[in-house]
Amino acid sequence: MEQKKKVILVEDHAVTRVGVKHVVNASTDFEVVGEAEHSNQISQLLTEKMPDFMLLDLRIPGDNVLNLVKEWKKEHPNLKVVTLTMLDDQAIVHSAIEAGVDGYLLKSDDLSSLTKNLSEIASGKTVYSKNLKLTFSRKPQDGKVANKKEKQILTLLGQGKTYQEIGTDIGLSKRTVEYHVGRLKDRFNSKTVAELIGRAKEQMLI
Repeated sequence: MEQKKKVILVEDHAVTRVGVKHVVNASTDFEVVGEAEHSNQISQLLTEKMPDFMLLDLRIPGDNVLNLVKEWKKEHPNLKVVTLTMLDDQAIVHSAIEAGVDGYLLKSDDLSSLTKNLSEIASGKTVYSKNLKLTFSRKPQDGKVANKKEKQILTLLGQGKTYQEIGTDIGLSKRTVEYHVGRLKDRFNSKTVAELIGRAKEQMLI
């Protein structure tokens, strides 16, 4: 039997920890091996447990944990950092993406989908809460590009550039470009980049 992937849980509310731990440990693929309630406990926990995943609440006592994500991932290159938070503010989501998180999940999500999301992240995907899309789509855009940055991304996609190349051209990380493209796909009701480009051309946006 394949060994379970190790998860550490960074959360200062005991009731939440108990619930999340129960869901994770009930799966066949993941196991909670350590818990932290304060930012100053995390580094030691990472060194001692060498986890595959960190489930991270953004509001815990101590330092701003988003400022520490890049350092953690540099020291532990195989670590997947996944937020599990109540914070759905767009600016915070952007900051988390720039910090390098591998997933942004909300506590309002159905907990039963947690391990499915972790499996997708383990396979290399970046996963965002479906509730985040609802938040961002609350005001219909009618297919219009919301800002100059998104139009730049559409134009460069139309030129056949990769996410990495686009990020280099306009000063964003690859992960942030992926995030913007995901939002554009939702707005234009497109499942693929090719469909997105086609719809943007139909509306003379590129």
